[in-house]
Amino acid sequence: MFLFNGVVLVVALLAGGPWAFAQSQPPVLQALTESLPPLNYENDGKITGFASELLDLMAAEAGITLQKQLLPWVRAYDRATKPGDTVLYSLVRTPERESLFRWVGPIGSRRISLYKWSDRQDIQLKSLEDARAYRIGTTLESAATKNLIKQGFVPMPLDGAASGLELGVNDEQNMRKFIAKRFDLLVSLDWAAAYNAKNAGMDPAQLVPALVLDESLSYWYGLNLAVDPEVAKRLNAALQKVRNDGRYTQLRQKYLLKASK
Repeated sequence: MFLFNGVVLVVALLAGGPWAFAQSQPPVLQALTESLPPLNYENDGKITGFASELLDLMAAEAGITLQKQLLPWVRAYDRATKPGDTVLYSLVRTPERESLFRWVGPIGSRRISLYKWSDRQDIQLKSLEDARAYRIGTTLESAATKNLIKQGFVPMPLDGAASGLELGVNDEQNMRKFIAKRFDLLVSLDWAAAYNAKNAGMDPAQLVPALVLDESLSYWYGLNLAVDPEVAKRLNAALQKVRNDGRYTQLRQKYLLKASK
């Protein structure tokens, strides 16, 4: 009987089942994110939002402890790409980033557009080429910004040029600049544009999509390559469970659909 129990224990450990995982030291992940409401943001001292709450559910299912920190995107990205037990979100999965992270997800879809104010009837974009004549507000180090630069758009110099990219640290700052007429077009997620406009005291209906830049990619969680691959497996399995039991849909209705109205 003793030998049989020992064999069962060894098999359980080799199988890497939930019991075996629970017996080992539970990993602690430094969860790094930026202010990108309603996906991730700080409210009353707590980091919350759709992606943050979803990660909480997944970590609880997987037996993983999180320590969240809200940082400017450049700092968060820099830390997440240096060796350490970190997870970065909400992260666009691009070919350039593919080998830099262990991927968990997807979290949700991503639709990026160039927005103008409704009173700017002079701005009529038929293609991205038409946007080269305008000042464009976008976020430093974002995937959308990198894609624009790849296509020949350049940051505006300090001499107040009539066209080019003005790089801001986050979407909230960009919205304030947009309201102040610092630039002509704003790069933003569709639901985030409405969310930030409303929070800044503007009617979101005054924002008009001038051109869709991209709707082919999704947001993911990016684990540092130093993190045990088993952690990524556990989190992906937990995400699938949360999708299957309806909690994912409930969260989406709580955050994303409300924000897109």
